[in-house]
Amino acid sequence: MSEIGKAVRMSQILNAETGKLVIVAMDHCPAIGPCKGMIDPVDTVRKVCRGRPDTLFMHKGNLKKVYPILTENRMPFLLSISTATFTGPQPDRVYLVDTVEYAARIGASGVSMRTFFGAQYEHEMIQNLGKVSAECEKYGLLLMAMMYPTGFENDFDPTYVKHAARIGAELGADFVKTYYTGSPESFAQVTESCPVPVVMSGGPKTDTAVDFLKMVKGAMDGGAVGVAVGRNVWQHSDPAAMLGATNKVVHEGASPEQAAEGLHE
Repeated sequence: MSEIGKAVRMSQILNAETGKLVIVAMDHCPAIGPCKGMIDPVDTVRKVCRGRPDTLFMHKGNLKKVYPILTENRMPFLLSISTATFTGPQPDRVYLVDTVEYAARIGASGVSMRTFFGAQYEHEMIQNLGKVSAECEKYGLLLMAMMYPTGFENDFDPTYVKHAARIGAELGADFVKTYYTGSPESFAQVTESCPVPVVMSGGPKTDTAVDFLKMVKGAMDGGAVGVAVGRNVWQHSDPAAMLGATNKVVHEGASPEQAAEGLHE
């Protein structure tokens, strides 16, 4: 009966009116170290919740600190169960650091897991993805597979991005998070060849809010179900307002310029 659990949990995170999805990614610090916007995760989550994303994801250490805010705001969440250390000796090797069972015990709607396609330890990460997918089926939890090409001449080439996304879908992900390829037309190659919904990865902080919102608009026009945004929200001077602007593009179809009106950089 796991399909019932998955259907219920998908309804928890998808916007009921639009069927689209704005996710806040908050799993960065194990990989890149303490960074602006996430020094105080409790304060940041409080600000993020004011912007009304559809869901967010983070590791269990922070979830233990912020769950009262999530329950108060009726905010569904995903548990991050993998990480890499980008400043360590193997930056493209992802480690499993938690379990699907623990995610089920703490009330998560699902789990997020990163895989680097093309990396030296690709085989290990793909095997782990298959194991986690099976566990998600067992518990009826959602699996967001974060599928990233790594080590190619151009990691954002749709040839590699669509291959990475397809691996996630084939191994049982309920939706895939991956790189934006630079244009609606090229990103459509990814979404059209992936049999599960695709979410755009927000990437590093852009120079301006409009720059980021243009990426969001391009991904949506290219067939994305939504976006997963981290630094472009919680490194903004007003995370709630930046989330509001992102919601306008994703859920209302606003232009980047319209959505950014009133935002202060």
